[in-house]
Amino acid sequence: MSGKQHKREAKRTRQAAREAQRRRERWRTIQTIIIIAITMVIGGVLIWVSLEDPEDELASSEETPDPEPAVDPCQPAPAPQTAGESKPTFPEGPEQVLDDGLNYRAVIDTSCGRMIFQLLEDDAPETVNSFVFLAQEEFFDGLAIFRNAPGISALQTGAGDDTNTWDIDYTLPDETARAEEFGGYEPGAIAMAKGDPDTGGSQFFMVYGASGLPPDYTLFGQLVEGLDVLQSIGAIPTEDPADPANDTPSVPVYVERVTIETEAGEPAGPLAPVETPEPAGRDTEPAIEPSPSG
Repeated sequence: MSGKQHKREAKRTRQAAREAQRRRERWRTIQTIIIIAITMVIGGVLIWVSLEDPEDELASSEETPDPEPAVDPCQPAPAPQTAGESKPTFPEGPEQVLDDGLNYRAVIDTSCGRMIFQLLEDDAPETVNSFVFLAQEEFFDGLAIFRNAPGISALQTGAGDDTNTWDIDYTLPDETARAEEFGGYEPGAIAMAKGDPDTGGSQFFMVYGASGLPPDYTLFGQLVEGLDVLQSIGAIPTEDPADPANDTPSVPVYVERVTIETEAGEPAGPLAPVETPEPAGRDTEPAIEPSPSG
């Protein structure tokens, strides 16, 4: 081999060695990048797991909350001494007993507890005057809540003989502007029962749930205290739940007394209108019908 050939061969050997060195360095660089990437991925997973585990453990340890318990029905109580007493009628109608500038509230004590209603004397002046008059005459004391109509979530009372045929011997005009404004009756509403238009009298009903009733009945008050009492009475089953026509509560409940409270000042502010959707699967025929004269 000549000297020139030897030099060329040595040069090629050095170039091949340098190329092999560069390939080894590139591979080491790639390996380093791969190791760093894997380390970052594993570290990220560990951090994510460490952040998520406490929440997962807490979630797994928590039980699904139970639904709100149903209202317990009112328990039997002795009838008041006034139960069964003969009640008068008022052929000449109620006296005018409301005073201007006063707000009126009705405190209704029952054998299940106390309920307080803000009366709407500005919206239903004739009805509120009649109700206050009868309360002052102690007419309601001792009467039974003789009807529970679950289909419309209403309790009925105010009949002198505890039946819906009672006739107080006078009638009241319908005053339905507030009920029409609301589009119905929200829980806690107190309204007049009637058969035909303008035949309200002494009988009234109290709404304890979604009623679906049309706004055809005089709304003359709204519950401000004692919703639990009202709903506990509404939770009492009828004597025969399988018979829709039987709406007599299986546990007797009595109005022990109705007391009227007054206070000076501006009339109570407007009650917020609410929608009362028709309850699914319920008969929404009003059936709040005493005799035509109520």
